[in-house]
Amino acid sequence: MSSTTLIRLGGLAAVLAGILRAVNSFVPADASSGTVAMLYLLTDLFILFGIFGMYGFQHQESGLWGFFGFLLATIGIVIIRTGTLAGVSLYSIGALTFSVGLSLFAVGSWRARKLPKWVSSFWLISVVVGIVGYFAAGFSLLFAISGVIFGIAFAGAGFKIRSVMGG
Repeated sequence: MSSTTLIRLGGLAAVLAGILRAVNSFVPADASSGTVAMLYLLTDLFILFGIFGMYGFQHQESGLWGFFGFLLATIGIVIIRTGTLAGVSLYSIGALTFSVGLSLFAVGSWRARKLPKWVSSFWLISVVVGIVGYFAAGFSLLFAISGVIFGIAFAGAGFKIRSVMGG
């Protein structure tokens, strides 16, 4: 399979991840059904493949910012999917690692000038809004809003990749 095909598939994964992440923002946090768990798993897998596609699309232009962002975002998703280790939930550590990675990736994308600037801006906004929504009492709605902002940006990046790469 050619690198162009892999990048196009990564763009498609980014679109699907963006849609699923926005939808997940409205799924109750305490929902524990197998369907919800599968939805989260699919979302994380599409985010992972989407990041691979986005990095492949702009890796040369995004420089060290993009590389370290890609690396940390990937590690963050892996940590999130690990779940617990020795009875300790790793979600917060994984989410923080992913957020730092996404922020660095956004800077690399901004510098690369291959994705629309609003995508990078939305990613950074989603990180700030998500942190406030996660930690500030009474502002949990902001966490859901950050997921929608993230989803819009991720899908937008995927659509851009698909349009440039002929998908």
